[in-house]
Amino acid sequence: MDFVAPAWVGSVFLFIHSDKMDLSALYQDPPMRLKIYKALKLALADATGSGGGYEILKIYKSVFGLQLKFTEEVKCRKFLHSYKNDGLQQALECHFRNQSMPNTAFTMELKAGTVTLDDILDNPESCIRHIKENEPNHLRDDDINRLEEDIRRLLLECTANCQSSETLCGANSEIPSASASLSSPSPTSSCLSSSSPSSIEANGSPLRSTDSFEFQGVLFDDHVLSGQDHYTFAKSVGKSWKQVGRFLQKTCRGLREPAIDNIAYEYEREGLYEQAYQMLLKFIQCEGRKAMISRLIAALEESELVGVAEQLLNTSKN
Repeated sequence: MDFVAPAWVGSVFLFIHSDKMDLSALYQDPPMRLKIYKALKLALADATGSGGGYEILKIYKSVFGLQLKFTEEVKCRKFLHSYKNDGLQQALECHFRNQSMPNTAFTMELKAGTVTLDDILDNPESCIRHIKENEPNHLRDDDINRLEEDIRRLLLECTANCQSSETLCGANSEIPSASASLSSPSPTSSCLSSSSPSSIEANGSPLRSTDSFEFQGVLFDDHVLSGQDHYTFAKSVGKSWKQVGRFLQKTCRGLREPAIDNIAYEYEREGLYEQAYQMLLKFIQCEGRKAMISRLIAALEESELVGVAEQLLNTSKN
């Protein structure tokens, strides 16, 4: 009989505090509870990458926090890396803003049982050992099951509305699964992807604003970045995606360091396309309807990537 290695399982307790809002009190209100849960889910998806490998088991309301169960060591390591380098904190702040909650900064504490992991983050192997030793002995709370069911129901409604009206759902509408929110869609994005905050007119064109911008002496209508824009950028920018991200971070808090380095680390195996895609996805998620193509074109010009800008604007002669 072949030996089957036991599944990798561990858990951590993540406690979150804000000086500007009482998360415990807000969580008692059902509509706010769903908003908070959606923000938590999206931030954790940012921190762990696409796919599963973890789940929220319980949310503690007195001292606001949550228990996370990991079933994949690689996802646990990504989470620790993001936590240590403030990527998780930035993602939380970004997604709380996207849920129309007050702009606030968070402080966090991470524990495995009685061990405070914040004290030993420089020793990831020790952190991993404590997390694995803290294997949970209970299933997911009924309250979490209800929230997950609410999210699935809203996602189905979003999908139905998108299909009937031929529009894409906004970045702040409903949360998709972690895998849908972080995986790269085809050039024509669907409402299952949180990477598509723009609306689409009946003829399939991006929703236009009344503003315009100039590129190489020609005026172009400005519009919220579309799924096609997202795809074209990721396909074309190559290894220069970091440079573009650093120009965008001047006006986008969600891309401030170490967010860009976190993306490079987490998606190194997937290659340059996925790294560029995830960088622009974070920009779109954090900026919502302010994620205009003019801002991306300006960053490309500053990066001396005129060829990529031409492809985005369909002005390339090649």
